[in-house]
Amino acid sequence: MFRSIVIVGIGYIPWMIPLYSQMTMIKGGFWLGKPTINGLGGLFSDYLGTGIPHKLAIYARNLVLLIFALKIWTKDFKRTFFLVLWFTLPILITWIVSQKFTPIFFNRYLLYTIPGGMIILASNSRKYVTYLLLVVMALFAIIDLHYFINPTKIPFRDLANYVKQTQIPGDFLINEDAGSHKLWESKFYGIPAPIYDPTNIPLPYFVGTALMEKQDVINVLPKDSKRLGVITYKKGSELKFAGYKILSEKSFKDLNFVWMGKVK
Repeated sequence: MFRSIVIVGIGYIPWMIPLYSQMTMIKGGFWLGKPTINGLGGLFSDYLGTGIPHKLAIYARNLVLLIFALKIWTKDFKRTFFLVLWFTLPILITWIVSQKFTPIFFNRYLLYTIPGGMIILASNSRKYVTYLLLVVMALFAIIDLHYFINPTKIPFRDLANYVKQTQIPGDFLINEDAGSHKLWESKFYGIPAPIYDPTNIPLPYFVGTALMEKQDVINVLPKDSKRLGVITYKKGSELKFAGYKILSEKSFKDLNFVWMGKVK
């Protein structure tokens, strides 16, 4: 396995130049902050059972910890130690690097460490632990089934349909939040809404600037628009646009759409 990893590493060398280029681009701004000790513990907890929000997740995580506690760690220690390193070392190294350099500590970036922990979990030599493993598998199955049946996707299609039904000629739509915009969704569902950023500060690379066109970001609102339609994560009362007042507001889970009219 070690030789295979070395071969893969050698094959990865040509990618180091574009990797360095990408790292320099994200230095201008990244959505991840410096990870904390709690964040480190939370990541291990996510990988051991609580990664998908569910009322059973904490029980699954606790059962996994119990199985680890019952494991005979001295048996076949060399192989077990390799698996422990597989599960913990990349996470710890990434956490340490993120303390001093661009934070790259995020759960989906380290998913490849999970098999190491799961192999340790499944290789417990105590016979009665098998029953605990079956319970853990059942809990994981229930949690996963709930996750796939109940997606957390924001109902942007409903928002787009609402906009199309209430829109009149002369309206102008915008995405209010430059950092958490829905530019691509608004384009996909046929209600183009550029990002409104009055600061005129270049947007950070991580929000998708490489794919944006010039007209996707505006710094000044058009003067000839009759109404302003705002896609936002804020409440209407939090929005402040000079010369406009709130006409109506509709929520779509965490996302809001606000129609605003000019003050006469």
